[in-house]
Amino acid sequence: MIKILLVDDDFLVRTFLSRLTNWNAHGYSVVGAAQDGEQALEMTQEYQPDIIITDISMPVMDGITLIRRLKKENNPAKIVVLSCHDDFEYVREAMKLGADEYVLKNLLTEQSMLKLLGELEKDMVQPLGQYDPEQERAEIVQQLKGERQPDEQSAFRIRAVLAVRVKDYDKRVTILPMEQQERFRASFLQVCQDSARHNNLIRSVHVRRELYAVVFDFRKGESRAERQEALSQAAATLAHNTDRYLAAEVRIGVSDTPDFGMQPSACWESALDALEATFYEPQAICYAWQCRPSHNVIPEEARAFCENIAAYMERRDGNAIRASYAQALEAFASQHTQSHLVREWMMQAQRSAGLSAQEAPQHFSELEGREQEFLAFCEELLPDLSQYSEPVAQTIRFIQKNYGENISLNDASEAVHLNAAYLSFVFHKETEITFSEYLTACRINRAKELLLQTDEKVKEIGRQAGYRDNRHFCKMFKRVTGMTPQEYRKLNV
Repeated sequence: MIKILLVDDDFLVRTFLSRLTNWNAHGYSVVGAAQDGEQALEMTQEYQPDIIITDISMPVMDGITLIRRLKKENNPAKIVVLSCHDDFEYVREAMKLGADEYVLKNLLTEQSMLKLLGELEKDMVQPLGQYDPEQERAEIVQQLKGERQPDEQSAFRIRAVLAVRVKDYDKRVTILPMEQQERFRASFLQVCQDSARHNNLIRSVHVRRELYAVVFDFRKGESRAERQEALSQAAATLAHNTDRYLAAEVRIGVSDTPDFGMQPSACWESALDALEATFYEPQAICYAWQCRPSHNVIPEEARAFCENIAAYMERRDGNAIRASYAQALEAFASQHTQSHLVREWMMQAQRSAGLSAQEAPQHFSELEGREQEFLAFCEELLPDLSQYSEPVAQTIRFIQKNYGENISLNDASEAVHLNAAYLSFVFHKETEITFSEYLTACRINRAKELLLQTDEKVKEIGRQAGYRDNRHFCKMFKRVTGMTPQEYRKLNV
């Protein structure tokens, strides 16, 4: 393949160029994307590109200086200059220095670029021994997994790692067509590569699905504190840029760099441990030198919840469900159980309870309040669902799960795929109460429970029970119970 190096200080331009076409399908391999001329020179020495596509106006080292240096070193790469309308004098200077072609950014298309490159290829003699980006990716991943030893002669050694997980990957990426998934991965890798602007000793690889690795080498003169600072800045830049340019939220685990003898696999494990800590911590970035390791065993309290939940629900023991669930969460938090085990536990608990699988938690805080999924089966108003048709049973479950939200008959009808008027008719016919009456009963039942078990203000209790208007809540509560919420609390405390 013909190797291409992209050079531009604008991230959006670099991303546009990297996604301009399916480079591999046309016989090209983009070996890197530099942010200025100085970085481009270092990448040129490492990757020996056949074609360099470079901007003219850049900080640190501009395109003119880059071309002058390349020609002074007798570098054989073909050079394509990117320019704007007001860069004419610079373009003329670049062509004098030996640039082969130039193209206006605002007129650049896939077809024009491929045609230009095709013309350049006619004068090229392709060298032996091509750079293979997929081979490099495989070698890095193998080193991270401990399946391959570092090459002692290599100019690049893995000294530290960022483990990067894309949040909501299934919703964000896997639903896309395969071509768009590939484009996302290419853009994401570019953002990762750009996370350490002033350090070209960096590689970024896609490990699996939502997991990426950004690996660093460091010069021996840098202290541990300097390396940690560089990693911290890179992680912060990466989190900012993925949100800004890709609208993607990430979680990042930063490995430690205690000495230069740390093996790549140990760096990776350190980064993964830090990544696990983000499941429990409020911040999106965690550092191995600050967090404690995670555990890969489900606590006994959590196992007990799964074993007993069916019995609790059968006897409608809401207090036991709440207590056991709280104990499970407390044990997870104290032991920092690995996130995938927590997700597996939640799915197992749902299966044991006879519930359909709900969305897995992305963060530990999302587990708070989810005992309501199990308590819905313990409502005093719970009818024997087996005596109703499936649409009515589904509607009852929908109300029990969502009464705390601003739901309506139309919402329920969409959930069970029935006309709202027809659902209202069959619901009343089978249950002998209206949809509205049952929804109100569930909400007031929850409000009574909160009034007795918490010190929350009445307005907040009404909101949790599904009422956004406090006056309406108080009115409905008195209509059902014959007293105000304050009177009910005083009478029953």
